[in-house]
Amino acid sequence: MAVLVVIDVVAAVLVIAGFHIGFRQKLLRSMWTRLREPHSDAPSGLVGAASDPEGVASVLRIAGVMIMAFSFTAATFANLIAYYSASGAP
Repeated sequence: MAVLVVIDVVAAVLVIAGFHIGFRQKLLRSMWTRLREPHSDAPSGLVGAASDPEGVASVLRIAGVMIMAFSFTAATFANLIAYYSASGAP
């Protein structure tokens, strides 16, 4: 049962990460800029999707949704397998 909790926690983290990759690109890009340049004196403004080509925003949106869907599906299958294997045991 502890393995199931680990799977659920990892899946929840991946769902949140996928959501941010897919739909919160401005926040994600500003965090990435701060990580790349931590000692910069200039304030790191938010970098929007409009400053990049539209193709990059679309790729990130598709990748984020795929990560969300895979994580949710994996957690659902793991919970269903655990539920039905426990209910059939004597």
